[in-house]
Amino acid sequence: MKKVLLLSLVVFALFVTVAPLIAQDEMTKEQWQEQMKSLKEKQTALQADLTKLNGEIDGMKTQSTKLDADVLACEDALYALLGVTRADVEAFDKELTQMENRVAELQRMSDAELVNYKDELAKLDARIKEMAASKISLIPRYGDRVKALQDKITGLLNSIQKEKTYTVGTWGRDRDCLWNIAKKKDIYANAWMWPKIWQGNRDMIKDPDVIKPKWVLKIPDGKELSKEEKSAANRYYRQKVAAAPAEPKPVEEKKP
Repeated sequence: MKKVLLLSLVVFALFVTVAPLIAQDEMTKEQWQEQMKSLKEKQTALQADLTKLNGEIDGMKTQSTKLDADVLACEDALYALLGVTRADVEAFDKELTQMENRVAELQRMSDAELVNYKDELAKLDARIKEMAASKISLIPRYGDRVKALQDKITGLLNSIQKEKTYTVGTWGRDRDCLWNIAKKKDIYANAWMWPKIWQGNRDMIKDPDVIKPKWVLKIPDGKELSKEEKSAANRYYRQKVAAAPAEPKPVEEKKP
């Protein structure tokens, strides 16, 4: 009995609490009609705003088309004044872009790697000078790009024309010998190029097996050994073999 009474009280309490909320959610017909009217007015206003914006967009498109035509007409007049055609300018732009991309690749190389592209850099330098002398370079947007590219190419040429050097460290700390120096990534990245360092520093290096800490060695340009450098290396290897102690002969066992 007590449980039934308690349950009844709980249900009554819930009804008392929820009933006002339900009542608040109820809407009269007049209120609904008023709300619908308000929403329709807002919809109409928004539609009017949208129509106005679409009209402004159409007007801007028309203006943009006219401006584009004016720009093309001005460019054609400028090209005629310079004595070039639009096709000439487009070809100039394409070549310039390709050169900019290539120079960007070369700039990411180390000086040792860059030495291998000395001939290509010389050609790029000659071509950019020709482009700088072109009438198309009188157009500011191209003249500025050509000048910037010239500066980059000059910087790359300067970096490989200056003499590269390496200061010898200690064997215990740096493991520096001609073989290990040559295989460093920023030197030749190839240990077999060690004779080039030897032959480029004959005034200091008398014995290629002996170099001393704090010596400043010149690092000659090139990605291959010259004929003379190969000959020097071969002499060195022959001398090493000749100086190696002979293997002892096995002692024959004497029969009693």
